[in-house]
Amino acid sequence: MSSEEKVGFLYDWEDKRVPENATRPWWDIAYVQLGLFTSGFMLMTGGLLVGSGWPWYHILGWLIVGNLIILGLYIAIGHIGVKERLPTAFIAEVIFGKYGAKIFNIILVGTIMAWAALGIHQLALAITDLTGITIYVTAWVAALLVWLSSSAGYKTISILSKLAIPWFVSILFIIMLYYGFKMGWNFWGQKTAYGSVFNSFWDGVTFVVGLNIVASFLQANSSRYAKSTKDFVKASTFSVFFGMILLTFLSCTLAAYALTPEDSFADPFVIATRTMGVVGGIMAWILIWTTADNDFWHLSLSMVQLYPKIRRWIYDTILVIFSIIVIYAGVLYRYTDFATTLSILWPAIPGIFIAHYFLVPKMGVDIYVVNKRNLPVNVVAFIAWIIGVVVAYVVKAHALPLPELAGLVSALVVYTLAMVVYKGK
Repeated sequence: MSSEEKVGFLYDWEDKRVPENATRPWWDIAYVQLGLFTSGFMLMTGGLLVGSGWPWYHILGWLIVGNLIILGLYIAIGHIGVKERLPTAFIAEVIFGKYGAKIFNIILVGTIMAWAALGIHQLALAITDLTGITIYVTAWVAALLVWLSSSAGYKTISILSKLAIPWFVSILFIIMLYYGFKMGWNFWGQKTAYGSVFNSFWDGVTFVVGLNIVASFLQANSSRYAKSTKDFVKASTFSVFFGMILLTFLSCTLAAYALTPEDSFADPFVIATRTMGVVGGIMAWILIWTTADNDFWHLSLSMVQLYPKIRRWIYDTILVIFSIIVIYAGVLYRYTDFATTLSILWPAIPGIFIAHYFLVPKMGVDIYVVNKRNLPVNVVAFIAWIIGVVVAYVVKAHALPLPELAGLVSALVVYTLAMVVYKGK
């Protein structure tokens, strides 16, 4: 009996290093990533972008520039995950200290909760559109479905992704090309009620980066299952270029065909059913499920660090119930504002992670210095985080390019210089 079987199917190496026998091939991780990217969010983002009033080459430019930044962060943080074999929540202890990591994870849970609630809300909307039952009822049905799958963690996410993603991604790709040629690709610059407002090219890039900046430093959660950094690079490169750039760009063709100025929101289920009928609705429903499942897995891994004695499935239960409250608050309809806020609040974190694992060791500082000195809270990390947030906000407020990179670099520099005090000690 393997060690993985001894600990039970629900065990997901929440607070321990993933053993070699539990690692996965690169395509398995790529499917999981595509399950996160290729979802209702992709269709919804396509609707928002095509309704933004900008020409196609700007939209494609936003996706390429923004996601190249994200890919670089994925690879850097993914390498840390391969090295440590621990989830992000426990890698944070190496940087922030044991109790500092709890503060970090509490803030992180609050953010991911909004993402997870978005997934459940989309799933509930699909059930409402199909049955006519009020969203206040279907939200609980959707929450139950997500709870059932997310409780088993990476295993279920992997199975669900492998069953859904290869077929659905192929079908989506063909259908999107079909509608593109059907419309003669003549829909760019369409301005509609559901479209977002981007005042400049860099506002569009900031929106794209904001969508996935949190996912960038959560990559250790899946990269710890990779056999090597090389395998994780292959998985991330494939999934980012195919899922986050190409398919998101092509999803504009479906949205432009399906939605009208009278539609108040770029509802993924509506887009799918108006272009692909019942089959499209089922496809969108399952894709949304894979994303919500993934989000709650990340959530529960962060919750485990707060108090490891409680089982992860119990945390899942609490989180799913709390997400219903977030849904009732209407976060889905502030999608653009939410993504922009993320691009200000969180870019400092991957900067701090990269500084700690790639730059600080070159200065002669032990990576595990915080733990070895029994520092419950690494104040330096929080100071760097605050400075990064302030810089990103100021750059954004003055309409300067790439506030997320400004926040990341400033946090990276401040953290690296401040950690000099530990050199040789």
